[in-house]
Amino acid sequence: MSREKIRVPRKVFEELTALQREIHFTLNHADTIKKAEDRGYLAAADWIRRNENAYKVGFSWGFEPEAEEPRGTLRDIPERPSPGPQRTFRQRGGEQTLKPRSSKSAPEGIGAKIRNWLGRYF
Repeated sequence: MSREKIRVPRKVFEELTALQREIHFTLNHADTIKKAEDRGYLAAADWIRRNENAYKVGFSWGFEPEAEEPRGTLRDIPERPSPGPQRTFRQRGGEQTLKPRSSKSAPEGIGAKIRNWLGRYF
């Protein structure tokens, strides 16, 4: 037997990695199963229960995820749905909805702004 990491399903690998961060692994697999179940890592607990010897070897040499499942082919990709209704607003008679500002130049400077404000309200 060569020194290779033990291959486990991806979900089990993720849970074993999280479990390793939370507790220190022990060779007592029953204790590790209990701790995994207490923390909600049910896939890892089930895998350890079924693969006691592989767990003990992986404890020393490490674990790695199995190759990912093959992704879908182009045949599996659904067709693009037809576009929904367009949400545009029509303008009446071709008129612009925004009217351009008058060409009258605004007074400049703070004094002119104060006079303009006073003229508007007093």
